[in-house]
Amino acid sequence: MKQKKQINIYFIDNDNLELDNFRDNFTMKFDYNLFTFNSVEILINKLNADVKEKKIKIVIIDYLIRSRGMDITTAVELLPRIKNIDNDIEVIIFADSDNIELKTTSGNVKPAAYIRKDTQYFARLEAVLHRIISGHEMKRKIKNIKKAIILFVGILVLGTLAFILSVIFKF
Repeated sequence: MKQKKQINIYFIDNDNLELDNFRDNFTMKFDYNLFTFNSVEILINKLNADVKEKKIKIVIIDYLIRSRGMDITTAVELLPRIKNIDNDIEVIIFADSDNIELKTTSGNVKPAAYIRKDTQYFARLEAVLHRIISGHEMKRKIKNIKKAIILFVGILVLGTLAFILSVIFKF
């Protein structure tokens, strides 16, 4: 996969063994920086520091996440705070059960995906990450096409205007 943009991936889990497991087993075929956190406060500070970067940002959260200072116990409670920092941040939630989506359908802010945390979650994570990155690349290409169309129409209008003015001033 040809990648033009750098990607920041932020993984947060209170369990240090899970953090080590994620760091050891996370490998993707695109250009990325991996940041791991065991503290919600440190994650929020890092996201605030990175807000002006034009990189694709993906946060992966374990569903049960505890924060002492912010009264957060689940990823669903953390999701609005992340989206308030930057609405373009994509969030993936790891859960231990399949019915996690049913528990979180009442909120206005939705994650990009829920992934059941079992023996196959790295394979599912890779597919979800490729979908998210492809979506961002598609948005970038559409934006570039829109710019090209606006430039073309602008040149066409200026050319037409120049032609009309040349015809008017010849008489």
